[in-house]
Amino acid sequence: MQVLDILGIYRAKKLIFSHLSKYYDLALKVGYMKSMVFLVFCLSFSCAALGQVTLRVGDLLLQPLNCWTCNLIEAEEKTIYSHMGLVISVNPLLIAESIGEVHAIPLSQFAVKTERGQRLAVMRIKDQEAARKFKHHSSELWNEFTFFKGKKFDKRYLWDNVDENGEELYYCSEFITKLLSKFLQMEMPIKRMHYYENRQEWEKYFEGKVPDGEWGNSPSDYYRSELFEFIGEL
Repeated sequence: MQVLDILGIYRAKKLIFSHLSKYYDLALKVGYMKSMVFLVFCLSFSCAALGQVTLRVGDLLLQPLNCWTCNLIEAEEKTIYSHMGLVISVNPLLIAESIGEVHAIPLSQFAVKTERGQRLAVMRIKDQEAARKFKHHSSELWNEFTFFKGKKFDKRYLWDNVDENGEELYYCSEFITKLLSKFLQMEMPIKRMHYYENRQEWEKYFEGKVPDGEWGNSPSDYYRSELFEFIGEL
């Protein structure tokens, strides 16, 4: 989709210039020609480091997927991310997600779903108290996760939706939001949902009952959230 190509170019430029800006003042001091060599070296080093992210419990992995609804979500939210997971354990390295049902799987199994040519974005919470809780109370996070484990995926993307047996259903970002809110006792990003882009496709998906204005969120809300910072890509 053209909108996704534009977003990819924008993100690449933003990443490059964020690294260049770190060394701009030093470049002025050492002279133009020498500084160009220095800038290229620093940029190469920084970009390489992005592929060497050390994951921590509590890190979020935002994932581009390639499917019909995934493309609708990405176009609506104007990012390349339509799915997300949570690092729930580092030994072994497991990612909790809701797709099919809520479960925890190895990183390799999670990452293989990523759209070809794209990468996972790693987001980390900024709040230091929350970071300490992830570090020192990871077993409690796992215990909270077991409450959600096995719950079915919500194809209707409705907050607090339940099945015919009264069991709550969870889509990916809803599951992670409710798990983190309970564990950290913090408000996570939620909003009133909108479905402006590709309206006819949304009408088809929801069978004419588009949930405009209902509470919800998406992986992109975590990408934009002031609570989290972008660490790198995998």
